[in-house]
Amino acid sequence: MSLEKGPAKSSKAKLEHSQKILVYHNKTSEQSQRIIKNLEEAFKYNKIDYKMVDIGEVVPTNEYDVFVFATDTFIGFRKAMFDTLLKEVSENGKSIIFLNNTPYNPFNEAAGIKKIGKIIERSTGIKFSEHLFPGLDAHEPSENLVVYPTMEVETEKDVRIFATNKEGIPLLWEKNYNKGRILYTNASFFADKTARGLMNQWIAYGSDWYITPILNARLMHIDDFPAPIPRGANSVIDNHYHVGTRDFYRQIWWKDMLEIGSRRKIIYSGFIIIDYNHAVRKGLMNRISDLTLKDLSLNGRELFLDEGEMGVHGYNHNPLLYDSKDVDFASLNYKPWKTQEDMAAGIEQVNKYVEELFGKNVKLYTYVPPSNMLRKEGLEMLVKHYPDLKAVSSIFYGTDSGGVYIQEIGRNKDFPSIYNLPRFSSGFYYDEDEIWGIFNAFAVYGYWSHFMHPDDLISKDRSRNKSWVELKEEFEKVVVTVEEKLPFLEPMRAVDMTKRYINIEDLKIASEKKGNDIHIALTDFREPFKALIRINGKKIKNISSGSFKEIYTAGNSKIYLLSIEKEDITIHLGD
Repeated sequence: MSLEKGPAKSSKAKLEHSQKILVYHNKTSEQSQRIIKNLEEAFKYNKIDYKMVDIGEVVPTNEYDVFVFATDTFIGFRKAMFDTLLKEVSENGKSIIFLNNTPYNPFNEAAGIKKIGKIIERSTGIKFSEHLFPGLDAHEPSENLVVYPTMEVETEKDVRIFATNKEGIPLLWEKNYNKGRILYTNASFFADKTARGLMNQWIAYGSDWYITPILNARLMHIDDFPAPIPRGANSVIDNHYHVGTRDFYRQIWWKDMLEIGSRRKIIYSGFIIIDYNHAVRKGLMNRISDLTLKDLSLNGRELFLDEGEMGVHGYNHNPLLYDSKDVDFASLNYKPWKTQEDMAAGIEQVNKYVEELFGKNVKLYTYVPPSNMLRKEGLEMLVKHYPDLKAVSSIFYGTDSGGVYIQEIGRNKDFPSIYNLPRFSSGFYYDEDEIWGIFNAFAVYGYWSHFMHPDDLISKDRSRNKSWVELKEEFEKVVVTVEEKLPFLEPMRAVDMTKRYINIEDLKIASEKKGNDIHIALTDFREPFKALIRINGKKIKNISSGSFKEIYTAGNSKIYLLSIEKEDITIHLGD
């Protein structure tokens, strides 16, 4: 498979008024800067044309279609801009979107707030009363995931409330303002990654149209597979199945995984571990046993027969980290690496065994860090010693403490030959916060990547003390939950999605609306790709090239899945 970029085409169309968003932020506010981080990541991926200005700036507004306030303070905001923006909304049908609340927002009255009561510092729940985006509006994050301050408010009767907190206080609402609209956020959760997708779709809903390229992929990672299968008895397995651990994994677990995969059209990407040893010094890497070689060979070949892919998890399960005070190696039962030469030796062991077992034609395109832990010293060796490596897949949510490698989607800044393509969920169990995480990420990036481990069921925290019978049912429930809301998602290998990302990496999208037509002009268009377009107040009647399919209705807007096949597209709208 070639992962090189194909030749690019660019539109020659000159758009007179391409869609553009003006974003206000406050450089002195930490909250504002956290919101901006989320907004910039979302806009970068979605190819949104925008300009960022400080809250105190006075700027011309004619060229902008939407005005976004990504700030919790309006200190320094000019009355001239206040008057101008309200006029733009009222007379020209534009939108203002607020991504944070404050009692001192000068637009509060225009946004439909009659009265403000006390501030509730620890509010929880996001309960939707209106549709906004598939899956996202059907689930609610727990207080373990999302906690935020909110204001007790009394709103005008004509506001459309999209979501409330657990106590019924309005969090998201829309207010018509003559010809235009104002969207209000009575919370602070848009500063967090756990609400980035919600923020993206809130802005999308507030726009007359909003186009986002998507990878339209569903990835299923099995970390530690192929890997040596534990020997002997395990009480969890023995109590339920009365067989040895190796027989359980060979005859029951893997067969169940293949059966679920067949039923739910799953393609597995497996990430190989050569041995569970602690050999982190070059001279201690002895040849592995014949039984381990047999396990690796059997699992790998069955993965390939099921049209799956093999990536790398490690020579052993020790993350590629040097010793450091912020990583508790002892409690994790890991050993730190001393030198990059030792790391390189471990990597060469992987290359040697993969070639010995599966031949030279097996390419290792994707790396998953053990326990999602990785730092620069390890990345440097990965790039140097895995010649085909194109992607590193760690995790999207969380904090980057203790050696954990938290990723944003895109080309790695330090090692530009590889891409960061993180996973959004994990485990066999069904959990509402995991489900929220899936739909929240999809609402920005348009893909779902999930991972699990064969030994999850014998780990108390990862199994939640549930049997394999229970876990496999919950795992399928997770897949079905996503399937029902996003039935168009295509199952694929990790490398296939990497290729899709490379195809759209440097794509640029410009669009403008004239009458009942939306003209889309693409720069650096290579191969056909999928996109979502949300259109407010109209329907798509036909499209000049490619295809479209309506997938959702939310308020006055409809969301369509587009197949884009040319660098110039015209979408014809109707009522």
